[in-house]
Amino acid sequence: MLSLFPSLIVALSLAAATPEPIQATAPLAAEPAIALDVPYLPQTEAMCGGAAAAMVLRYWGDAHAGVQQFDALVDRRAGGIATTTLVAAVEQRQWRTFRTAASADALRDELRARRPVIVLLQDRPDRYHYVVVIGAGADRFVVHDPAWGPSRRLAAPELMRRWQAAKFWSLVVVPPANGHDRVRLKPDATETLDPERTGSCAQLLSTAIDDVQRRGVAEADAIFNALRSQCPDSAGPLRELAGVRFAALRWRDAASLAEQALARDPRDEYTWDVLASSRFMQDDVAGALRAWNQIGKPRVDTVQIEGLSRARYALVADALALPAGALVSEETFRRAERRLSELPGYVDTRLGYRPKRDGFAAVNVVVVERPARPRGPIEWAATGARTAIDREVSVVVPGMTGQGEQWEASWRWWTERPRVALSFAMPHRGVLPGVWRVDGCWEAQSYGFGMTSSGLAPRPLVERRAHGGIAVSDWLTADLRYSLNAGIDSWNGVRRTASIGGSLERRFASNRVLAAGDAATWMLLGGGPGFRSAALRTAVRSSTAAIGTVFVAGGGVEAVSAAAPFALWPGAGDGHARAPLLRGHPLLRDGVIDGAVFGERIAYANGEVQRWIHSPPSLPMRIAVASFVDLARASRRAPAAPGDPFQIDVGFGVRVKVPSQKGTLRIDAGHGVRDGANALTFGWQLF
Repeated sequence: MLSLFPSLIVALSLAAATPEPIQATAPLAAEPAIALDVPYLPQTEAMCGGAAAAMVLRYWGDAHAGVQQFDALVDRRAGGIATTTLVAAVEQRQWRTFRTAASADALRDELRARRPVIVLLQDRPDRYHYVVVIGAGADRFVVHDPAWGPSRRLAAPELMRRWQAAKFWSLVVVPPANGHDRVRLKPDATETLDPERTGSCAQLLSTAIDDVQRRGVAEADAIFNALRSQCPDSAGPLRELAGVRFAALRWRDAASLAEQALARDPRDEYTWDVLASSRFMQDDVAGALRAWNQIGKPRVDTVQIEGLSRARYALVADALALPAGALVSEETFRRAERRLSELPGYVDTRLGYRPKRDGFAAVNVVVVERPARPRGPIEWAATGARTAIDREVSVVVPGMTGQGEQWEASWRWWTERPRVALSFAMPHRGVLPGVWRVDGCWEAQSYGFGMTSSGLAPRPLVERRAHGGIAVSDWLTADLRYSLNAGIDSWNGVRRTASIGGSLERRFASNRVLAAGDAATWMLLGGGPGFRSAALRTAVRSSTAAIGTVFVAGGGVEAVSAAAPFALWPGAGDGHARAPLLRGHPLLRDGVIDGAVFGERIAYANGEVQRWIHSPPSLPMRIAVASFVDLARASRRAPAAPGDPFQIDVGFGVRVKVPSQKGTLRIDAGHGVRDGANALTFGWQLF
């Protein structure tokens, strides 16, 4: 195996492994007078004691001490680890332990001696919580809190008050007296011998490596290519050339040569490492993981989260489902990305990993919490545009309990279709994990299918709905998302129904293809026949990035059963009253639904070409021009429904992507091919 560049791959990987930073600012505080560099680990449920102990063990050199090592010590009835049990477990691992005096000065003395201190604090009446004291100033202490996050500042009086409630329990852990190295060592590698590695080609390869070391890397191509002609079936020369290309920062060539070498010898760990590292340096994170997984790398060492101020650190880490010691596969990494992006309260999230030399990796998470109000003129303009287009104002309020919850209230003042709503969302990791949502709303919608008593002039038919519901959603795999929902509805104050439904969403081709289906059923509470709804849809994009030319297409079918209220009927229009698009034929007119493509069943299809214009880095928004074609057909329409149920629209428009806004603003001019109708529409695209 080539020994010229054994550590270069790791070194270069470390240099580019962190996720691209998101712009986020946090107030800076003065550094404490004493600060220890203690690694941080978030707790799992009831495991603050195990997390605190593992942090201290890592500080002293046990690089992969993990929370799970203490899982068997948890008293499930008490909801944690008893202090005596924790001390015994640490001492059984041959560490020395002792208590500190019950004073702030004693804590500072231990910190000056470079010894972190585990203390037990009162969390709430009859509930206690382990933290690690890592720093101190004149009037405050800094602690690693396994639940809330690293480097939390506590005023000295506050810490002493909570510590006193726990009878000043403390624990100092130090290495054994013999100074034995606590770092877990990697087992000696074993290598399977084969004819290539022990025969003449292996001898020639060894000679070639010696020649390169003697004559210099500039001669490597000539030396190894000559060997390739002598040993055409040998993986060795290709493997060594891949290492040379990697050292020259030629990642693509290194990956190609490594793949050729692995086709000849798929057991070579060094070649898998070169391939993975080359892919990593080309930002092919998933491809790098596929290669590293072939040799059992990388495994989770720590999860490091930046940008949190409202939610508990442990809650976000737990949602990722990447426990310490677990293999980071493409599947688990991508599913963690999905779950992170679905957590309420964040306008942007990033997930990355930083490989380490021993086959472990630090998982890096960056989140940008939703600001209390828009920042800067562009965000204010985008928020104002959304409010004006949807004629709806919403207020989002993050929770204050640290559970990642979010409240949202909205009011729509659209004529003939007012609405008020309140919702609550919170992540949950117990039974049925995912994001749980509870919502309630009242709305009215008007339809242009009623008639006056004379039968001469149309009069809007108004349908009022009061709704309360609960739902849960989660990613079962990296590409499969489910949701379940249930609710109670009142229709015009007369019919009352209970409903249950669900949906499945599948992503393909690196998020460029989507297929989804949902169904629901409503049961009359007073007896009688209920009704049902179902829908299928697909969407395809040539690229998920707003760069260059992007092709977008989609389509679907939607249906409701007889007796379903108009509020559940599908339709196609400008995207406001119903999602399917038919941009030359708005479904709404002065707030009243009276479009032609509206019935108990519809089928639709859309195609679009977007050309994104290059914009300077100083301009945060992205702009594109687009052309489109929409097709839609309705069946089983209302008896007085106007127009042709089948329409084809074409047109052009503009697309604008703005930071902090979900989706893309669209402005479209549509023309009806069959009836000559024209319309200018505004809306938002999410996929």
